[in-house]
Amino acid sequence: MFACVPGIGSGIRIRFERRNGVTMKKSSKVAVGAFATLLTAPLLTVANGGSVHAQVAAADSVTYEVTFTNTTSGQYLTPPNWTAHDRSVDVFQRGKAPSPGVAAVAELGQVPVLADELAAAVDAQGLGVSGVGADAPVPPGETVSFTFDSSERKFSLVSMIICTNDGFGGIDSAWLPTNGSSTYRVWGYDAGTELNTENRADIVPAPFCGEGDGSAVDQPEIEGFGRINFHPTHRGVGDLPDSFDWRGPVAEVTITPVVAPQNYSVEFENITSGQYLTPPNYAAHTRDADVFSRGRAPSPGVVAVAELGQVPVLADELAAAIDDNGLGLSGVGVSDGPLAPGATATADFSTDADRFSIVSMIICTNDGFAGLDSQRLPAVGQTKTYWLPGYDAGSELNTENRADIVPAPFCGEGEGSAVDQPEIDGFNRINFHPTLRGVGDLPSSFDWRGPVMKVTVTNNG
Repeated sequence: MFACVPGIGSGIRIRFERRNGVTMKKSSKVAVGAFATLLTAPLLTVANGGSVHAQVAAADSVTYEVTFTNTTSGQYLTPPNWTAHDRSVDVFQRGKAPSPGVAAVAELGQVPVLADELAAAVDAQGLGVSGVGADAPVPPGETVSFTFDSSERKFSLVSMIICTNDGFGGIDSAWLPTNGSSTYRVWGYDAGTELNTENRADIVPAPFCGEGDGSAVDQPEIEGFGRINFHPTHRGVGDLPDSFDWRGPVAEVTITPVVAPQNYSVEFENITSGQYLTPPNYAAHTRDADVFSRGRAPSPGVVAVAELGQVPVLADELAAAIDDNGLGLSGVGVSDGPLAPGATATADFSTDADRFSIVSMIICTNDGFAGLDSQRLPAVGQTKTYWLPGYDAGSELNTENRADIVPAPFCGEGEGSAVDQPEIDGFNRINFHPTLRGVGDLPSSFDWRGPVMKVTVTNNG
């Protein structure tokens, strides 16, 4: 197939053609030579290998980042041929005959043959974009990555398991993710076009499969059944060592949409009739991060806000979590101080995260706060309104006495408490706040019904 010596190009060049307002990738073959004798060349190098970035220029086109990891312990894999396409197309299917391009990769690692086939299918079969994800074979345990833009929804991939007769790792029409990452196992397949002799004489040349003459051309005399099926792996019937065996998938592919940062404007409004609220702490983050969760213990930062209105403590906690827990950004709504009933605060930020959380103390409570827990941010050009309920941090009993609440002036005359009171710790689980029950000396004017804060978020693009 190829020997690992730099310097020979594949001759695949990427060009673009406008058709009906859509930019489509096409390939032209330049000075490639006869593919049948390609294995005698020092190296198969794929032009634009790791940086292939062809695109369909449509309004809903998405940029994807792909990582491809060889998970075998002893097999090299060819640079992966990939394509993003619609669901009417199959690059290969188990139980059916392989295309000439898939057979060329599976038997002899002829990556450019399949690259040309997929590029031609952009026009002929409705594929959206295709390319090659590396510029050299991928060693065991190694990872390569590439990006592409496409408006299509399916993804397929083919990579030869080099020290086999006609084995390849493949993904057949997997869904491209629209939110977050998707990870796929790449299973080993047998193209069914050659018998699995497992002899060096019938495998590609050195150095990937050890010393030996290898085969630089196709061998029709050992053709098999001509149907793709799962590969039986290495059975030890020839002179290839057991180190080329594998169990389970041969590779792992992770696909992640790369979302450009978007600009948001936010208005926070206190909609109670008598409660002050602290300036709201907010965070934009990924869906695998939570600022707080109902039914779970609050973080120290949330406790600091809910009990004593210590906005800077939670602000520092969220800022530290940007790196540690996948948060995108955090901040505090702009206001002149605590939000009086009917007052507003604002914020502007830019982020590529898609979730939004808020914490603001309901000041005249023991440990109450208005909260928004990991709600989706609006799409470009859209506005969303969120109605924040009152939560109880569960870290203090609700005595409703001024002596156990923050100092004046927000809750009327009284000494108040400037320090935490562990002697009245509660159940330490966040839940909806029961509102004021009239058990202490706080007047009923501090009570509320329904949501505590209205938040309006606009995605300005």
